Amino acid sequence: MNRRNTLAAISASLLLLSLAMPAGDAAAQGAKSIVGSWALVSTDNVDASGKRTPIFGPNPRASLIFTSNGRYSLYISRASLPKFAAGNREKGTADENKAVVGGVISHIGRYTVDEKDKTFTFHVESSTYPNWDGTAQKRPFTVSGDELKYTNAAASSGGRADLVWKRIK
Repeated sequence: MNRRNTLAAISASLLLLSLAMPAGDAAAQGAKSIVGSWALVSTDNVDASGKRTPIFGPNPRASLIFTSNGRYSLYISRASLPKFAAGNREKGTADENKAVVGGVISHIGRYTVDEKDKTFTFHVESSTYPNWDGTAQKRPFTVSGDELKYTNAAASSGGRADLVWKRIK
């Protein structure tokens, strides 16, 4: 199985796991504005001077799904991840592994929405960035039509991340 198929299989497995786990009714918490499937428009790191840099390069691949029962699944990767020369992800070189770890973020779990504060919180159950496992990641957000914007004040790559998503219809 090539690396792209392996990543797709991992992403699909994480999504299925997130949908199978029971959760509270997110819709009752005012989450209707974010429920659905989203495609990434942009994800930028913003430094102290305001300079914006695309975290996952041009044309990242991504999916964000919020279910009506309070589950979510997020996957973002660079479009230009290297193929593993050995044809086996367990035998990646140090450079191949570094590129994949730095070029992918994925996490699943539950989410809650605070409409009053205009925030949602990812309750991370599992992530490709293990430091987030078991944490609550609060994000201020806005929804305007089919556009979702949110900010991560402490991005896994450092600094602040601004993300923009478009609803998939």
